[in-house]
Amino acid sequence: MAGERPRHVVVDVNAAAWVRRPATTAAQVKYSDGGDIAYVLDRPGDDLLVIRVDSVEEIRKSVELTAVDSTVRPLICAVAGDEVHVFAHDTSGYEPVDVTMLPAKADAFDRVRGVFETDVLRERSVAVLGLGSGGSFILRELTKCGVGRFLLVDHDRLELGNACRHECGLSDVGRLKINAVRDLVLDRNPAAEIVTHAVHIDSDTIDELSAAIGDFGPDVVVCATDNRASRLLINRMCVLANLPAIYAGVFRRAYGGQVLRVIPRLTPCYQCFVSALPSMAADREVSSESDAAGIAYSDREVAVEPGLSSDIVPIALHVAKLTLLELLSGMPTTLDTLNDDLVAPLYLWLNRREPETEYAVWQPMATGVDELSVLRWYGIGLARDEACAVCGSMTVEGVSPDTPLDLSAFDSPTN
Repeated sequence: MAGERPRHVVVDVNAAAWVRRPATTAAQVKYSDGGDIAYVLDRPGDDLLVIRVDSVEEIRKSVELTAVDSTVRPLICAVAGDEVHVFAHDTSGYEPVDVTMLPAKADAFDRVRGVFETDVLRERSVAVLGLGSGGSFILRELTKCGVGRFLLVDHDRLELGNACRHECGLSDVGRLKINAVRDLVLDRNPAAEIVTHAVHIDSDTIDELSAAIGDFGPDVVVCATDNRASRLLINRMCVLANLPAIYAGVFRRAYGGQVLRVIPRLTPCYQCFVSALPSMAADREVSSESDAAGIAYSDREVAVEPGLSSDIVPIALHVAKLTLLELLSGMPTTLDTLNDDLVAPLYLWLNRREPETEYAVWQPMATGVDELSVLRWYGIGLARDEACAVCGSMTVEGVSPDTPLDLSAFDSPTN
């Protein structure tokens, strides 16, 4: 890249520590966008010459003297105390270049401090189980809010067909999803603490997962797996461990979905949900060959019919919002009013009035607000089942478990 003059230089926290070392005299640089931007790396190289300067006022003079006395380098980095200045060479000599210093910790999240104290979320932890299209979006949103600790669990690799919906793209095809999304998190927050487990969640591995959860100690578990068996296992594990869990479900072809928030000893669990609303729990997206094989009949194949990313995002975004509220529980923030709004254990969202479903008879949204319609969230007052095999033996003083679920608003009108 000799002769190229970048217009901007990026120095991350590791590269900054490297060039500030007294023994460092040079560093390697990676270029991007046709040489427009240069990334300083924390390793030796011939691209960038590092000099020491006693004060900021002497930087320009020192650079000019260095340029005369040494072999021409594309870049010169002048370090004055903690300050790092970079000069790029062109036909007229060395000229200063704008530098972005990437922070180590919460500084990158300063712009959301008006909503809540980001440093608080830096210590909060979330286990995300299932890192497909929905799970990757949830993870990205929580990272952008400043959550600092993640346990990531998935056994799959990113496939070509995932790229149109997943937060990771074609450059990550073939990688384990846990590794691809780990890099996605670190690109937003280099200081994030991330633990990964490439585990297929089933009855053979649930003890291994439970041990990993116990070692990590998450504040909230997000379940974004794509099959009922794993959800039931995760539900039992979380209830026994007294861990709040949020379950994201997408209907076939992503015409809608549901979100269930489970607070052990208070709300209905996932088993309660399956028992009360079996058809809603069974209606799920078939987005891969393994999904289709899992529910296919011997005499009939099941088609792989994934939904659009834009239809998955509303459900995933609601999960991220509920997770955020759980992480901030008991802390005063400008989100406090949502604690009065989001009190239901179960939420329903429809992207469209899918034919041959109970929602096909809903009225078009149009301009009215008096009837059930698509593209709106509905909170459902699901009750805890006293006879539930998972949480039924638990009682909470002052909380009635026998409030019936009123689904009359969701019934089809009679002719």
